[in-house]
Amino acid sequence: MNTRTSLVYASGKTAASETEYEVVERKGIGHPDTLCDTIAEKISRAYSQYCLEKYGIILRHMVDKIALAGGASRVKFGSGEMVTPVRLYLNCRFTRSYQGEPIPYLEIATKVAHAHFAEVMPLFDTSKWLTIVDNTHVSPGPGVVYAEDGNTQNERRFFFEVPDKQFAGYHDNNMRSNDTSTAVAYAPLSDVEKIVLFVENTLNSSTFKIQHPYVGTDIKVMACRTQDRISVTACIPFLAAHTPNKEFYFERLAALRDIIKRLILEVYEHYEISVHLNTRDAPTRSDYYLTLTGSALESGDEGVVGRGNRFNGVIPFTRHMSMEASCGKNPVYHVGKVYTAVAAQVSETIYRRLGLETYVYLTSQMGRSLMDPWTSCVEVCKPRIAAHQKKAIEKILEDALTDIPSITEQIIKGNIVLY
Repeated sequence: MNTRTSLVYASGKTAASETEYEVVERKGIGHPDTLCDTIAEKISRAYSQYCLEKYGIILRHMVDKIALAGGASRVKFGSGEMVTPVRLYLNCRFTRSYQGEPIPYLEIATKVAHAHFAEVMPLFDTSKWLTIVDNTHVSPGPGVVYAEDGNTQNERRFFFEVPDKQFAGYHDNNMRSNDTSTAVAYAPLSDVEKIVLFVENTLNSSTFKIQHPYVGTDIKVMACRTQDRISVTACIPFLAAHTPNKEFYFERLAALRDIIKRLILEVYEHYEISVHLNTRDAPTRSDYYLTLTGSALESGDEGVVGRGNRFNGVIPFTRHMSMEASCGKNPVYHVGKVYTAVAAQVSETIYRRLGLETYVYLTSQMGRSLMDPWTSCVEVCKPRIAAHQKKAIEKILEDALTDIPSITEQIIKGNIVLY
C-alpha cells in the first residue's frame, strides 16, 4: 500500500441512523457566523480569480479571521430604523502588489461583501449600514530569517502557477502544507442532518420568500432525535416592514409551524415529529423575533469565521468533526481548506461507489507535501469489509490526494463549496 494511504480501518462504528440519540444544528444564510464564512470564502475566491486572470498565479492570502460586529436597530410592527451600523473587520492577509503593480484587495473585498449582503439581506442598505474596517497586514509569518547583511533566502512566495493557461499545482518544496492539522469528513448525511438543511433551505428559498415575504434569513434550526422521535426547534426572524401587528406575527408563526411539520412528514413519514418556533418570545415584555433586515446582526449579534456550520452545512454535535475554519483559507496549500475538501470527496465517493458509511481523517504535518499526509484513516461503519472494498477505498483515497491541484481549481471556480 502506498504510504499516502497509510491506514484503511474497518471499525464497527455505529452508523448515525442506528444510534439512540442525535442532535444537529444549522445556522441559516443570514446568521452572522454564516455571513462571515460565506463572505470570507467569496473574498478568497474573488482574490484568487483576480490573481489568476492578471498574473497566472494565486498569490499568498488568508481571509479566515474576518468578523462582524453587530449594529443597533429600533423596530416596531410595520417599520424600523438602523441606529448604529454594522462593522466588518478584515482581520486577514493579502499580497498587496505583484511585479510592481498594486492589487486592489480592499476594493475586491468591499465589492464581495456588498454583493453578498444584497443577495442574502435585500433590506440591508450597505451604503449606510455597513462599515468595513481594514485590519489587513502583510507580515509573512515565522520562517523568514535574515542574515547579517539584511538579506534572506526565504521570500515566502507561495502561489498556484498556471503555465499555458492550464491549471497545475506548484508550491515551494512540492506543495508543502502550511500547518499541522486534521480534517474530518463523513458520508452520507443522516436523516436528521438532512431535515435541518431541508427546513432552513426551504424557508430561505426565493420561492418561499415570495409566498412569505415577512420571513427573514437569520434562521437557526436545531433538531434532536431520540430513537424515532425528532423534535425541531427553529428561530425564525420576522421582517417588521411585512409584519403589521402582533396578531399577524402569531398567526403566521402558527402557520409556519404547521408548514414545517407537514413538509418534514411528507419525506420522513416514519418519524414522530414535533416543531417549536421562536421559543423565547414573551409578549408581556414585547419580546418578539422582529427585525428590520432579517438578521440579529442588526441588533448587536456578532459573527466570526469558523463558529458556524461545518463543511457540509450542519453542526453535527453527535458526530466526529473538525473545528478547522475552512472558509477564507488559501485554496492552494492551507490544509484546513484543502484537506477538508479532499476528505469530503473521499467519503462521498466511497458511499456513492461502495454504499459504505465512513469517517475520513487526514492529518497534515507542517512543511510536508499535501499529497503525502502525515497520517490518513478511513473508518468504516461496519464490523468488517471485504478485501476488494478495502482495495477500492485505498484507490479512492490515493486518487483524491493525487488530484489536489484539480480540487483547488474546483474550489476557485466555486464548484466545491465548504459552507
